[in-house]
Amino acid sequence: MLILPLPTQPNWSRPPFITLGLILFCCIVFTVFQGTDQTRELEALTYYKHSVLPDLELPAYLTDLRARGKESLSYELSEAMAQDMEVRVLMTMESDHDFMQRLHAGQVITAEMPDFEGWRAHRERYEKLRERIFTEQYSLDPSNPTPTTLVSHMFLHANVQHLAGNMVVLFIVGYTVEASLGALGFLFLFVAGGLGACVPELLLPARYGSHMLGASGAISAVMASYLVLFGMRRIRFFYWFLIFFNTVRWPALMILPVWLGNELLQKYVFDRNGNVAYLAHFGGFLTGALLTALYRWHRGWHTAENVERLNAEARAANLREQAAQHVASARFDRAAPIYRRLIEAEPNDDQAFAEYLRVATLAPKAGLTSHAARRLLWRSGKGDSWLPPDLIVQAMHEIDAAGIKLPTLSLRAWDRIARRLIEAGEFDTAESLVMRLVSRDPEGKIAPGLLYRLSRAWRSVGRPAEAERTREILIKRFPDRHDLL
Repeated sequence: MLILPLPTQPNWSRPPFITLGLILFCCIVFTVFQGTDQTRELEALTYYKHSVLPDLELPAYLTDLRARGKESLSYELSEAMAQDMEVRVLMTMESDHDFMQRLHAGQVITAEMPDFEGWRAHRERYEKLRERIFTEQYSLDPSNPTPTTLVSHMFLHANVQHLAGNMVVLFIVGYTVEASLGALGFLFLFVAGGLGACVPELLLPARYGSHMLGASGAISAVMASYLVLFGMRRIRFFYWFLIFFNTVRWPALMILPVWLGNELLQKYVFDRNGNVAYLAHFGGFLTGALLTALYRWHRGWHTAENVERLNAEARAANLREQAAQHVASARFDRAAPIYRRLIEAEPNDDQAFAEYLRVATLAPKAGLTSHAARRLLWRSGKGDSWLPPDLIVQAMHEIDAAGIKLPTLSLRAWDRIARRLIEAGEFDTAESLVMRLVSRDPEGKIAPGLLYRLSRAWRSVGRPAEAERTREILIKRFPDRHDLL
């Protein structure tokens, strides 16, 4: 099962330097430092296989396991040796630090044994070859952790697919979390999440021979942080279960228990003998969720919505700049589509709607004049709009000239537009609009009041004929409105 949040467009005016730096660093470590590990490991294993070491050490290790009461593991490794899987036995032996400590101390292959000197020379040569394997030196052995490997393991990866998958997910969620927490906060979360991911593996090591490597534990912390930052806000997710996949909007925080439960199911039910560190993912999720919950509590439950708002403002500013550059160069056909995108991004920006209509009328080939006029009327009907009445008149004229219908607005919105036209003295346009609204308002919610206002306005400017004509329409269509008659 796969569930991932769908990314929003990054705000490159505030680049996620830490996210990009971590991705770059992991790629450099993999290509430069881990790039020759496979060759070096093959060289070391080939040397081991052709030396006296397998004949002396591996049987001694199996005997030692039985002496320590680990008959099942001894039997399992004996079967592996019978199938020429000596490498597995070797890896398990070298992860058994109690045995290796006694081996190095000369307590397993002792000085009294005739092959001791040859064994020691071959062992020293073999260990020098293994020390050249970068991944082995810096991956985390849960049974023998060091301060260095607790941190270094999260920047190592097993193969290209492992690296690519982790880096894609890190970028998808990383830039939003970094924008919310800040660069240093995000870096702390990543490292702390990686350390938290180690805890389950240290307490419950999978088996001898297993090493931890990869950024997935730290990235799990970032993923959990992403969910906690958005809280119960619905965001879009992509999910894939067996043969079913789709996108869906869910409350962000509701996905966290799904992710946690999935890791436990994979570990203890579906993939019990797999090589994936599911408990490390589990630990990373918990660490990231707890740290981010603490952060939100400390910041008054600040969420990632503020980040999205800042990103939207930056994108709008970028669109304004692009449009202004095209207008300055008289490329109105290019500016008009940008203003169209701008009013969708900033639906409360009166200036953007005004510029859109102005530029669209200067670029008829763009075919956006009618759209700009309809959108300006939509904006004019909002209670917080202060668009100049002359622009409303222009929009009405453009719609009439195009022979298209008025936009579908609420009666309340049309009432606001008509009143503003009457108050501004735009009586002809107001009359044209009010007459259309009469047919749209058979119940008389706004039309009678508008007819009454228009009639009085005509009379106030010395046009009694128009005033009487408007009053007659009011009497004929709404005879029950005695308060206005």
